Amino acid sequence: MSRVPVTVLTGFLGAGKTTLLRSLLTQADGRRIAVIVNEFGDAGFDGGLVEECAAKACAPGDIVELTNGCICCTVADDFIPTMDKLLSRDTPLDAIVIETSGLALPQPLLKAFAWPDVRTRATVDGVVTVVDALALSEGRVTLDEDAVAAQRAEDPSLDHDDPIEEVFEDQLACADLVVLSKSDLVPPQQLAEIETRLKGTRSEERRVGKSV
Repeated sequence: MSRVPVTVLTGFLGAGKTTLLRSLLTQADGRRIAVIVNEFGDAGFDGGLVEECAAKACAPGDIVELTNGCICCTVADDFIPTMDKLLSRDTPLDAIVIETSGLALPQPLLKAFAWPDVRTRATVDGVVTVVDALALSEGRVTLDEDAVAAQRAEDPSLDHDDPIEEVFEDQLACADLVVLSKSDLVPPQQLAEIETRLKGTRSEERRVGKSV
């Protein structure tokens, strides 16, 4: 039995994960894709934004929102049962995309793919970290620190209180691809400096992409 490839999409609230997800779904080319979304709270995920462009890629029930807290802290309760349901569909999926909460640490989620119920049926195809170039140009990792703080306060299941800078470093460390969003809002010279700085934290085989 072939395993379903899974793409993990991570990055802070407001970085542009949902915009990238919409783009992926509009270019599905006939593939059936399921989506697991973990943004929550007043400033979180707008399901309508994805459902609007997912009509051809996702069947009813293939877009699943996990709203009980940060996915890396609710792996056993939420993520594993959700994956089991998606992977048990009568019509096999071609791919799964997981959009994590902005506060998620990717490593605990990646470890979950070694669970017996998942490892024989799904495999991580790649981790994509979306980085806000405009925020970095201002010396920050997110433009809306208040929204990130509010999301943290709204999540009773959150079992890590890492500073957002450390969460950012963890998201970068796990990435197979780093996408710079809002790059059109940053002067070219400054954008080049940001790319150089990010590449300096990555191993030579990693790639840094750009998105506007």
